[in-house]
Amino acid sequence: MQLNENEIRALRYYEGDVKGEDPFWGDPKAYLTLNSLLYPGLRNEKARTAEGKKLNPAILCHDRYPLLELYEDLFTAVCKGAEDRERTVYRVERYSDYLEQKEAGKTLSFTSTSTAGYLKAYGDRVGIALMKIVIPKGVPALDFSKALSEYAKAEEKEILLPPCAGIRIREVPLREEEETILDAQGNMPFVSALCTLEAPRFSFRESEEELPDPSSSQRVYEALNRGEEPSKEDCKAYLAFKEILQKKLWCSFAKISENK
Repeated sequence: MQLNENEIRALRYYEGDVKGEDPFWGDPKAYLTLNSLLYPGLRNEKARTAEGKKLNPAILCHDRYPLLELYEDLFTAVCKGAEDRERTVYRVERYSDYLEQKEAGKTLSFTSTSTAGYLKAYGDRVGIALMKIVIPKGVPALDFSKALSEYAKAEEKEILLPPCAGIRIREVPLREEEETILDAQGNMPFVSALCTLEAPRFSFRESEEELPDPSSSQRVYEALNRGEEPSKEDCKAYLAFKEILQKKLWCSFAKISENK
């Protein structure tokens, strides 16, 4: 696949292959914030910070950093990852995120999976679900090892799924070996699911709204990172920020999908 310089930079940023102290481009865990912004409500942000993970207020500074363009570069890269063969990948998912995806019938954010089975490294979540996902021929999903000449986390054999990809789910009993995959509190998975991915689809309307000033949204992150409850006013402003961001992204991604 032929990726341009911006797509490669976006992928390296997403996987945490970063250098320097810049508050935006130097964040090795930027995917936590990038993906939380694509979920509805505040539940995902609260779940991540409750696990000790940190959200990055600098990512919200869209006037200084190309946030929309970064998402677009990630999406165009993933779209170039479609292959002419079926692939099977695995993910240890946060159970609450799994339930949201199941209800929505689609992925809600960029989603990292692996061809190497259920990675124990992702057992840092509280409450987990196991997802075995079939990616049919022609459905976009990007193999990091094929996209990047140097891949910092080659042992993870990562395949990145796009947001808003349809997902059909069938729950099955846990196999004996799956019962040994434990969450951060030593508990077994809530569920094992066999899933089939479908091409992304977007329901959208053109939005002329500009992303608002991020100050209130940044205070939400700062409060959650401290283990505190943000103010209702700041939460309202943050949810408005997310709604406008998602409208713009779904519109942009729809156009990219139509033209690829």
